[in-house]
Amino acid sequence: MELIQRLRGIAEKSESYFQQFLAKEDLARIDKLAEMARQLDDKESFLKEGLYIGWTQNDMRTHELKDEIVPLLESLWCYYDPESKADEQAVLKAWEAFEEKRMKTLIHCL
Repeated sequence: MELIQRLRGIAEKSESYFQQFLAKEDLARIDKLAEMARQLDDKESFLKEGLYIGWTQNDMRTHELKDEIVPLLESLWCYYDPESKADEQAVLKAWEAFEEKRMKTLIHCL
């Protein structure tokens, strides 16, 4: 998946410790979501469980990102569903929207 390749590149080569750390956390989240998609039987369970996997520290501010996380989860569910036509571009688009909102939210925490 292109998203995983991008995150690996950031985790391995970024000059910013913050970006490296965040990319490693994101890779772990994507791995967890992939495992959940294989184990769960339905999309609704995946959306419910995937929303609170540590998107923010202790998920205290995850609700602020919900509008961006849900489309990301939906695109990942389709990507990992063998019966669906995987659309990697949908995953990337949803990730970019999530990342933009997350950065704005994190900046306000500082």
